[in-house]
Amino acid sequence: MKKMIIVGGGIQGCTLAIHLLKTKKLDNHELLIIDKNNKPLNNWRECTDLISMPFLRSPSVHHLDVNPFSLEKFSKKEGYHKVSHFYGYYDRPSLEMFNEHCGTLIRDLDIESCWKQASVTGIEKKQAYWTVQTEKGEVVEAENLVLAMGLREHPFWPKWAEDANSSGAQVHHIFQKEMPDLDSCSAPVSIIGGGISAAHLALSLAEKYEGNVSLIYRKDLEVHTFDSDPGWQGPMFMDKFNQIKDYSVRRKSIVEARHKGSVTKELYLGLKSAEKNGKIKLLKEEVESYCTSCNELVFQSGERYEAKTVLLATGFHSTPPGIHWLKNVIQHENLKCAKCGYPIVSPETLEWDQGLFVMGPLAELEIGPVSRNIAGARRATERIVRAI
Repeated sequence: MKKMIIVGGGIQGCTLAIHLLKTKKLDNHELLIIDKNNKPLNNWRECTDLISMPFLRSPSVHHLDVNPFSLEKFSKKEGYHKVSHFYGYYDRPSLEMFNEHCGTLIRDLDIESCWKQASVTGIEKKQAYWTVQTEKGEVVEAENLVLAMGLREHPFWPKWAEDANSSGAQVHHIFQKEMPDLDSCSAPVSIIGGGISAAHLALSLAEKYEGNVSLIYRKDLEVHTFDSDPGWQGPMFMDKFNQIKDYSVRRKSIVEARHKGSVTKELYLGLKSAEKNGKIKLLKEEVESYCTSCNELVFQSGERYEAKTVLLATGFHSTPPGIHWLKNVIQHENLKCAKCGYPIVSPETLEWDQGLFVMGPLAELEIGPVSRNIAGARRATERIVRAI
């Protein structure tokens, strides 16, 4: 039996694993990470590589290691030039350097020795431990279980896009598994969405299909440095949030706090420059349907627009990750959930039940708007490490 099983080996799960091993809370043989991918951070690398993201949106102190200045020290040790690998006032790190830092931590701590590639199909509480079932019929046991799943399994498809995709049209979601090769798309290419992923992808494809790329968004492009106000990183906003007892009000606060579908200033300027130079078209339109016979998007305005390849950057469903296999344990153990379906957990430990912890999206009613990102991973990790 393991001391701990972590379900999910992305940013959230790996941050926790690294902290547990570095602080000597657990040894490698006491820890198991279960993820459907064959190696740590696979989804993170796939998604960021796909959109050709040069710099993270988060500052340099947000990473997977224990010491907040670890990434900065790593950059100096490995000879990463500050001008090339840190961007702007907040020293946002380059993706290349951030990924190498992650890879070094994973190798040095031999995280892969704790790895099990499998899809989880259910969990069950025993008297003093938890069991995890996989799609292969395996059952593994641990004293503590952490649910650290992300939202990759829940890409949001508008109805018109689902219909077009089922009819054989070249309509894809950028976060779906097994995306087609973007170097061989049929042009013209339209990207649907107004957020940071859509903007990165649009600028990347504009270099490959110059003049044949469009970015289509429903509302004016919004510019924000981060995906929520920096005040959510500390007591400025979190003190008031923690005083809210009604979880529906907490959910409303989270939704309002997130700058959903926003871009950074340099991305906005990059899009405008690309538009001015004829590399890209920016269209503020609402898509109503897609004509598969003529390869055209049909807008609510009545206009039609040719698009042989359509790439959705429309984010994720709001349903809790893993809910399809969590339903049974929620019902059997009477686990508390808010009206939105997300767990109600201990503020101090993030426990949903004794020995059952959550982080990432599942912890956002306690961690707040930053729960899904790196800052949220660090905040959740502090509480879980302290609790075991």
